[in-house]
Amino acid sequence: MKRFKAIIALTAVLAMTCTTAVMAAPSPTAGVVTVVVPGKGGAEAAQVTSPTVKELTALAGFISENAATLGMVPSVKTAIDIVAPAGYKGGDVPTIFAVAGLKDGVKNVFAYIRLKNGKTIIVPCTVKNGYVGFMAPAFGTVAIVELNTASVAMPAFGQPQAVPATLH
Repeated sequence: MKRFKAIIALTAVLAMTCTTAVMAAPSPTAGVVTVVVPGKGGAEAAQVTSPTVKELTALAGFISENAATLGMVPSVKTAIDIVAPAGYKGGDVPTIFAVAGLKDGVKNVFAYIRLKNGKTIIVPCTVKNGYVGFMAPAFGTVAIVELNTASVAMPAFGQPQAVPATLH
């Protein structure tokens, strides 16, 4: 069982590293994360960096275990590290960024936020026009994850597969 969990974690890490580099955002502002800092007027861009392998491994392990306890199959869409903007002193921050591969209005998308102290927070997301929005209670390594039931994620063997009419 321990080896199985390790394989799941490794698979999730590899998926996150590959999808982060390959996915193209549907916006001309791809790579920009917009936040609204409490007490400041207007939205501003937050600094975004690539997560380290150590952060990705820890986050992937948490996502795998959490999804397994729920009986769901995770699909990691992207993973980034968001650095708190200047003047941030804590509190919920509306956060929005472009993520490809999600349909408008889906309810099974969550932001897994790994804080610098090792604690992980799960926040529900809203998806609209290629953008994912959520209220971030803190900043750190963020993975956008779509959770599906096993039957949706992996259709039964021999079942016909629907071909999407469009790419997005």
